[in-house]
Amino acid sequence: MFDGIVYARADAMSDQERRWFDNIKKAIFESDKAFTDGNKEDYCFEALCKGIDTAKTLRLSLRGDDCSTTNNKKRFTEFLDLDIPGFKSDITLFDHRQEKNVSYSFSSMIYAIRCMIHENENLNAAEQPDYHILLDWNFKAPEQALGIYKGDQITLNARSIWLRLREVLVKFTQGIEAMIAIENGRGCSMGPAPYNSIRPIKHDIS
Repeated sequence: MFDGIVYARADAMSDQERRWFDNIKKAIFESDKAFTDGNKEDYCFEALCKGIDTAKTLRLSLRGDDCSTTNNKKRFTEFLDLDIPGFKSDITLFDHRQEKNVSYSFSSMIYAIRCMIHENENLNAAEQPDYHILLDWNFKAPEQALGIYKGDQITLNARSIWLRLREVLVKFTQGIEAMIAIENGRGCSMGPAPYNSIRPIKHDIS
């Protein structure tokens, strides 16, 4: 995840890069708040997907790579693939919106969720929408299971996947902060971050 980013470069972020970094923290904070306030179905994934979009852009920028909006799906999935191994093999589902079978890796499925949420589609399994990918916040199978795959539909363990995506963003945020701290001769720590503990600088948290 941090290959190609040197400590001095992280410490010398431009104003735009610092805004991106703060927006990643904002995404984590707003996703946490949605979860703790009982609005997880409405905003947890939307906020984290925004954070992933921003994190992959910041990572590319700090590496000196092209960080334009071209090939967004490829860059989004590549960022997740750096830290999440994904399915043992791709899953094929019939997408009624595209009227064809679509093969999904774990990261491309998250990207599909991102796109559907961006289009205000309702993926909440409790409301039984007619989609090939559903998010179940009351998943009854073993906690370690990512989902239940039946025919042309997969119902995902929303909480488990949300926590894993949150972990990726927390790791990225803490890693960049650690680079900056070390570059300036300060100590740093990385590890589990309690809900609502990561807060942006420019955000009303009252």
